Amino acid sequence: MLLDVALLVIIAAARWHQLRHHDQQVAAANRTLLDLRTAYEQAAAAPLAALARRKPLAETVDQLTRQIWETVPAHAQQILDDPAWDALATALTEAESVGHNSAIVLQQAIHQRPLNDARHPAEVLTWRIRRLGERRAPSARSVAAQARPAVDRSVQPTHTSPAGAVPETPAPRRPRR
Repeated sequence: MLLDVALLVIIAAARWHQLRHHDQQVAAANRTLLDLRTAYEQAAAAPLAALARRKPLAETVDQLTRQIWETVPAHAQQILDDPAWDALATALTEAESVGHNSAIVLQQAIHQRPLNDARHPAEVLTWRIRRLGERRAPSARSVAAQARPAVDRSVQPTHTSPAGAVPETPAPRRPRR
């Protein structure tokens, strides 16, 4: 995660310097970016391979493939062709096993940032889903509340008294001494 943040900072710095025509700083940022990407690839290889080895059953992978096509059709083929697809399938399955809805977690991961400039979108989604999966899964009650239409949530229950009942009046307060 630290490398991910460092990469984003260097990309932003390179773009900032490029807009101001600071050619030496742009070149230095690009060299740093290459070094950080190399470090990321070395650091990420083992965890991604470990996830890929735990690939879910073919039936589950087929279901996840359909979810990818439904959720992000513009990037679906690129995600499914990515060598990290097996790791992504495992991450989605693990998130589901701890109580998350894989379709919702996938949507949340996709909407964090666009995938347009991702060279390996399955890797990007794998790490995002792993982070989202670490959060506590919503309870059945909160999932049901989120599923209700917005109109229902805005209406507060009111207490009515039976017809002919006299409303209770609070006892008068005594002044404090």
